Amino acid sequence: MKHAITSGLVAFLVTPALAVETVTCTDAQGEITFSYAFDYRLDQPIREVTMQLIDDFGYSTNPDHPKHDGEYVQDGFRGDDTEGGSVSWDDENGDRHHSMSFRIGRVYEAQRSQIGGVVAVGGGGLWTVTCQSDAQ
Repeated sequence: MKHAITSGLVAFLVTPALAVETVTCTDAQGEITFSYAFDYRLDQPIREVTMQLIDDFGYSTNPDHPKHDGEYVQDGFRGDDTEGGSVSWDDENGDRHHSMSFRIGRVYEAQRSQIGGVVAVGGGGLWTVTCQSDAQ
């Protein structure tokens, strides 16, 4: 009985408090903001992406979001303190088009961390971003 309680407590402590994490990124000038939901349990961990540029251009890969227009997460990855993904859309002929991609890194020092990286928007540009996580 004592072993079962100890094993259960260890499993509880090892399980991440938030399996799904939302990361929100923006550039220093406020031209672009995007967020992504990240699930550490999945092989393709990027669940959805929402992006907004300053001129009201934006989209979401969530079909229930008002800015969704067929965009989808084409791929996502996670590594040692890195993550990223690509968003695409398909035209009426089934040809795939790149919407955006991002690469985000995490650095830790003592009890502090910094999250940031680069985002590229097809036809829109390239930005360096600083990010915040709802798990911080």
